[in-house]
Amino acid sequence: MRYVLFFFLAILSFASSAMAEDEPITATEIVQREKKMCTDFNDGKFHTTEQTITLYDFTGDGRPETIVDASQFSCSTSATMWGGTGGTLLWVVVDGKPYEFIAHRWKVVDMDGTNVLLLAVHPSQCSDNIVPCYRAYVWSNGAFHTTR
Repeated sequence: MRYVLFFFLAILSFASSAMAEDEPITATEIVQREKKMCTDFNDGKFHTTEQTITLYDFTGDGRPETIVDASQFSCSTSATMWGGTGGTLLWVVVDGKPYEFIAHRWKVVDMDGTNVLLLAVHPSQCSDNIVPCYRAYVWSNGAFHTTR
């Protein structure tokens, strides 16, 4: 089962990357794409919450970017369509390009006027120990950057 999930996430990641290269995408289009994936999987029923799409200005241009949080999705025919023990998918759409992350939880923190995307990620991303692990991402020079 674990291998199926990793394979599925790899395919989804490739599809998101390929889609970003073709044409711009909106947060609503991401939600609709994921809804179709659910309904196509054994005629699943898709549900979402009001917290699915949120707005934050990461680029500093005064226009908010959109975050699509798949932890707010559910599909009646799949418990792990958008994540698993490694976390859940999260997309940040900047100028029509989706940046994809996987996290257990997330929040945006204002650090001296700069919005920082803080992700609680799987411990394997930090060490071999089972300890809390976090990644902080900031927008700079046209992309999200973090340190390891």
